[in-house]
Amino acid sequence: MTISSSSSSTHTTRRTKIVATVGPASREKYKIKALIEAGVNVFRLNFSHGTYDEHEAVLNTIRETSKELSAPTAILQDLSGPKIRITNVKGDYLHINDDDEVLLKLSKGEDTDASTIYVGGLDPAKVLEPGHQVLLADGILVLKAIAVEGDTVRCTITKGGRIRSRVGIAFPDSEIGLPATTEKDFQDLSWGIQHGVDYVAISFVNNAKDVLQLRDAIKQEGGSAHIIAKIERKGALQNISEILDVSDGLMVARGDLGLELPLEQVPRVQKKLIEEANFRGIPVIVATQMLHSMITAVRPTRAEVSDIATAVMSGADAVMLSEETAIGENPILSVDHLSRIAYEAEGEFDFAKYRPRLRDADTQTIPDAVAYAACAAAVKVKASAVIACTETGTSARLIAKYRPQQPLFGVSSSIATLRRMSLYWGVIPLGFESPEDHQNELENAIRKVQKLEGFENGSRAVITGGLSVRTPGSTSVMEIREMTCN
Repeated sequence: MTISSSSSSTHTTRRTKIVATVGPASREKYKIKALIEAGVNVFRLNFSHGTYDEHEAVLNTIRETSKELSAPTAILQDLSGPKIRITNVKGDYLHINDDDEVLLKLSKGEDTDASTIYVGGLDPAKVLEPGHQVLLADGILVLKAIAVEGDTVRCTITKGGRIRSRVGIAFPDSEIGLPATTEKDFQDLSWGIQHGVDYVAISFVNNAKDVLQLRDAIKQEGGSAHIIAKIERKGALQNISEILDVSDGLMVARGDLGLELPLEQVPRVQKKLIEEANFRGIPVIVATQMLHSMITAVRPTRAEVSDIATAVMSGADAVMLSEETAIGENPILSVDHLSRIAYEAEGEFDFAKYRPRLRDADTQTIPDAVAYAACAAAVKVKASAVIACTETGTSARLIAKYRPQQPLFGVSSSIATLRRMSLYWGVIPLGFESPEDHQNELENAIRKVQKLEGFENGSRAVITGGLSVRTPGSTSVMEIREMTCN
């Protein structure tokens, strides 16, 4: 079967990266191939669903197809975290009515019915107080706690409807002390490290300790995966600076965040989180319901188009699809639309307003200062390209932080680094064999880029690298070169 995409002319020059969730609608090889060709840069494996055998088959398919297409593609393992759910309901579903009363209790194996909702993983009587809200099924159903009576919470139903088995339940007004990482998450992480995932997303982060605990576990497993902190809780917002200081990336997880906060506050919080991640030069992903209507529809709504464009113009490094590509009817078409919308929005990106928010951000390290200088020099000399020779990807990430207007190439001999750079704004990963000395390294990188892009002799490139190719992360040199290879 052949699937064509009309976005091939845009995704190769699009700077904003696309993360797509793999599921039953997209796990076959011909669909993985079509998704990469449509513009997917990172594939998300959601460990809230699926078996290890299913995830392994998908991971192998992605790696194989990425190699065939010569398109470095990262894999993001998304740990499920302590998701709180109700128990199974009797029958396919039950209906609760507005203004009725219902009891909440900790589950001991009971099924939920119309009189009592049993909760797994958390005792509602220990976290709820009279007046607190309770949200079911992503906020579609709303309860209000009236009284806490021993091990039971009596609630009134303020917005009723149908309840299915195992739906999520949230307590936005309550302080919940659950750890961000469960025993299942550590088992899943071990699998991920053994299979070489590039990124690990940690759910329901509260503080820096949660991230550091996961990093220690990755090191103990002998892994090098980078950590994406998912911001879903109010507690995380209160500790955002310390979380960002120890994270490799950020995800604005608007689904659960929209249950923790009043909905009208989510856009403001999203904008602030993007700015905080931009300042630190770490990738930020905006997620949840980007193209929700396209789970069934063949075109996005105008509101979805505006939402995507707002995220891109605000400075997001990546936008993510969830159900749209995991279980939706139009996974490839969804990526096609997302790619074209992001590309169009980038044309309105306001560099003049973006750069002031990074004031003094280049003073922390020598590589950061070199990255800033490279972007400034590229403008001054009208360079055709910016090239980062990098073994870890750090220099390419730092240059991307300053949003160069020229094509940005991350050139590396490490396949793991090439895959990791797939998430960085504007970075075009390009593999080459690293020579033994610095000068040959730079010359080989320029030759590779010139041949790939067809730049004329005399075109200028700003290129960065370390004094020694044997010292990863040592970017300290910037040069301006003329291309003379053609």
